[in-house]
Amino acid sequence: MLDVHVVAPFRILRAASDAIRTFAKREADEGREIFRKVVNISSIAGLGGNVGQVGYSSAKSSLIGLTRTMAKEWGRYKVNVNCVTLGLIETRLTQPLAGGQAQIEVGGQTIKVGVRPEMLDTMVRSIPLGRAGTPEEAANAVYLFCTPESDYISGQIIVVGSGLTI
Repeated sequence: MLDVHVVAPFRILRAASDAIRTFAKREADEGREIFRKVVNISSIAGLGGNVGQVGYSSAKSSLIGLTRTMAKEWGRYKVNVNCVTLGLIETRLTQPLAGGQAQIEVGGQTIKVGVRPEMLDTMVRSIPLGRAGTPEEAANAVYLFCTPESDYISGQIIVVGSGLTI
């Protein structure tokens, strides 16, 4: 869980750092200001925790710290680093458990995925709009941070949860 949600984003950003510094220096020498965007993906579980998800919640919380630190470190290179924290989004992992439920392969093991229907109903009732978000709505939040209008926004965490708070 930590490798997927913390170590991988950290290593990707570290791998990009030399190129980012090189381009930023060249552009500054030429008198140009070009902003680059990094949008990390977290979860409301990273803001407030979630029973039974200590690994996931810890990893997603770490992304918030990574985002805020990278925003401070990379600001001088004109890189905006922000984070989208998702609430309940309709995916195969959040579908109600049922007879023909979805499965994923992890480490050679088949794992059934989904949420107990009564738990899913409770979650949906706590969402002000009364429904889970769509993958498109989650993507739209990422898009917001990638537009030129966000060039002066960095180190921010936005919750995409229809008003759902921790």
